[in-house]
Amino acid sequence: MDSIPKCRRRQGCSPRLDRTTFTTSRLLEFCSEKELVNQTGHGSYTWPLVILKELLDNALDACEEADVAPIIEVKVDGDSITVADNGPGIPAKTIDGILDYSVRVSSREAYVAPDRGAQGNALKTLIAMPFVLSEEDAIGRVDITTGGQRHEIVFCVDPIRQEPKIERTVRSARNVKNGTIFTVHWPNIASDIVSDNEGEFLQLASDFTFLNPHLSLTVDWFGQKTTVKATVPNWQKWKPHLPTCAHWYTAEDFERLLAAYIGHDRDRGVDRHVRDVVREFRGLAGSAKQKAVLDSTGMARASLSSLANGDGMEHATVAGLLAAMKDNSQQVKPAALGVIGKDHLRQRFMEAGCDEKTFRYKKMTDLDEGVPVVIETAFALFAGDTESRRIITGVNWSGAIDNPFRSLGQSYHDGLSALLEKQAAGYQEPVMLLVHCACARVRYTDRGKTNIEIS
Repeated sequence: MDSIPKCRRRQGCSPRLDRTTFTTSRLLEFCSEKELVNQTGHGSYTWPLVILKELLDNALDACEEADVAPIIEVKVDGDSITVADNGPGIPAKTIDGILDYSVRVSSREAYVAPDRGAQGNALKTLIAMPFVLSEEDAIGRVDITTGGQRHEIVFCVDPIRQEPKIERTVRSARNVKNGTIFTVHWPNIASDIVSDNEGEFLQLASDFTFLNPHLSLTVDWFGQKTTVKATVPNWQKWKPHLPTCAHWYTAEDFERLLAAYIGHDRDRGVDRHVRDVVREFRGLAGSAKQKAVLDSTGMARASLSSLANGDGMEHATVAGLLAAMKDNSQQVKPAALGVIGKDHLRQRFMEAGCDEKTFRYKKMTDLDEGVPVVIETAFALFAGDTESRRIITGVNWSGAIDNPFRSLGQSYHDGLSALLEKQAAGYQEPVMLLVHCACARVRYTDRGKTNIEIS
């Protein structure tokens, strides 16, 4: 007792606690409903639509990169949502990247191009969704079948480290040699979310057949099958593997791309030359063009890392390089992006029950500061007694879950919807309208990339 200070003997004080500073992983934040809503731009009640959109985007991109007409099958039952394609299949290395939640993996995000999606984390969100919705089960499962193997992915949480715990079991699937089958196992506790989205789900799937003339799509909704054949199987558009164009970049965009290259090289202990980046751009693959760019900027032997400094990028130097690349390459004509076309849309509108005599189509093309834009619109009245309006919207051949043509801060009922109301084409009018925008540089106003900037 003599060793304890008198104040503690009198007041019954406890020994001093030296608090430990704990380090907790933030990876688990990615696996909360709030974070997934931020990442996708949609509430959990519409996640079946998010799954459909992202998997259709990926399947179409994969088929186009392999130069095959996309044949895609969608199946929905009480247990799962499955999308299967006839593309080349997802490499196992790509699956490894999808399952690493400490990094963002994307072959699209840093480039400026007319891509369907460039979110950079879409498949990661899809894999986490079943877990987030499972509640009591606290486990989610996704299967990816490709290249003769089925990757059974179980998603849960390490209760001690409080971070995602992913277990992958690889089994033989010899009957699947081509393409990819992506299955999201839907938790029973959230089964109502799927059934409640039936109308929107089937319409979104149908929208993709309007926006992609080369797509053959089969949808199996709880045993009821619908198949839509491609109208133009050999239809061409700007494909994901085509070189990007210097004219599509602002100085900020170009710096972001170069920084991504530099970071990628540092992780691998290499340092490419500026020439290696220049030759990847459209119109600059020839040695004469490269020489003209590099000689005018004094970068004939420069390493890419020399464009970075301690505070970021050398702004003036990077801007000069981009200007030289633009001076030595041609702009891309809007039509080269790809045009859906009047004939295809007329056929789809007629299949949907519209009156052919009322069908109208308009195409507008523009080249704004080197950035090509194609806007296509189609309109018709339904031939029957329909008392509701159908709107199909899309950006870069991807169907939209919500109306993307509204300005920042506007509600769903602003922008396009407000314009239609003024034109006596309200919700209860028997009209069908399609609005599609193909653009090499799309500016999104939200993290989920659901709303674009328009003037």
